[in-house]
Amino acid sequence: MKSVCLIFPKSTFLEDPMVYPPLGLWYVWAELEKLGYEVDYRDLSEDELPLAHDTYFISGTSPQVTEIKRVVKTLKEEVPEARIVLGGSHAMTHDGQMLLGYGVDVVFKGEADGPLGVEDALTCKKGTVINIPFTPDLRHLSLPVRKAAYRYHAYLYDWEGGKHPTTTMFTSRGCPMRCAFCETQGIWGKRMRWTPFATVKREIEQIVEMGFTGIMFYDDIFPLNKPRTLKMLDVLKYHHKHNDLIWRCFLRTDVIEKHGGYEYLKLMREAGLREVLAGVESGSNQIKENVQKGTTIEQDTQALQWCKALGIAFKAALILGLPGETMETMQATKRWVLKNRPDRVDVNTLIPFPGTPLTENMADYDLYIDESQLVRGEFPEEYFYKGPRESGEALVGTAALTPGQIKDFRDGFVQEIMAGGIPY
Repeated sequence: MKSVCLIFPKSTFLEDPMVYPPLGLWYVWAELEKLGYEVDYRDLSEDELPLAHDTYFISGTSPQVTEIKRVVKTLKEEVPEARIVLGGSHAMTHDGQMLLGYGVDVVFKGEADGPLGVEDALTCKKGTVINIPFTPDLRHLSLPVRKAAYRYHAYLYDWEGGKHPTTTMFTSRGCPMRCAFCETQGIWGKRMRWTPFATVKREIEQIVEMGFTGIMFYDDIFPLNKPRTLKMLDVLKYHHKHNDLIWRCFLRTDVIEKHGGYEYLKLMREAGLREVLAGVESGSNQIKENVQKGTTIEQDTQALQWCKALGIAFKAALILGLPGETMETMQATKRWVLKNRPDRVDVNTLIPFPGTPLTENMADYDLYIDESQLVRGEFPEEYFYKGPRESGEALVGTAALTPGQIKDFRDGFVQEIMAGGIPY
């Protein structure tokens, strides 16, 4: 039987890399099994790199690029006859010819879990960059193969402190919003595509049958399509009642306001919603406007208050050093956090991800790169890594602030958050 080894490179940038699995590879796994391939899956954060296969499919993110190169180098030396295919988000957001320079045989740019492409990647001429356009919908999707799901240890905690083993799930791809700093559009595009409801229902049932009682939804905006969300809430509410299922999702506060505010959140809470993550980004509406965020700090505050009233944990994601940032706007962000006290906070400095409007037009956004961070005129391979929880580098400055000033403020801000008893 034909065999393929699926490789997820070591995640050196994470404190604990075995929390959330590489779900994209598990969709590929399902597609390969449909085509009759025998599949070996290895997460190199725990596993040794096997040297007994003739085909390797590597999927990784940009922070893993050093490890991707290390794996490719080892395979070229130890099994030179093997075919090496590179896919995943790093491949989707970077130039294919440049990626061939890593030493891989094929670069796959597109969705390898679709009806086109994955077999081409395993049989085409070496030195090929495959560009597969997205399918117009996701009707073709099989359920991801979760044979290795038990190896990962993500947890959600319910209202009584009970610990729920948790796995991940997508129900859509794409994002119609215009945030200038976000790499989602560079990966999935603006057009929304939805997994068919019947497939979503089967996948939730599969997860529950495997013994998981927590789901982390990775849709960029889970409650965006209200009629569809309400149908999913019926399924989630059933499993919340009968199987103690709880869940977490990403949302936008303007979407919540538009679709019913407190009452919409209440329906989600009744279906087991335990925690949300909202991209607050800044306590300044001007900074939000500068990056086309589309939400206001007033909407964020109201959504946070609704969540507190309903017992839904609210995690606020913040970015310091966005276009137009000044010491006063950073102070406004800090004041908002210390006054409103989200249940959790994540404070980042701006990372100029490839393919985002902000990165492609930095001069238009009045940003500049800290050239001391460059290596031969480029950022080092793992510049995406935000650093230890207590400190991190700032790569970009604004007209009013140097990267060093942004970094120092961020480090002090994190210390204040932690000292104030707000989980970080």
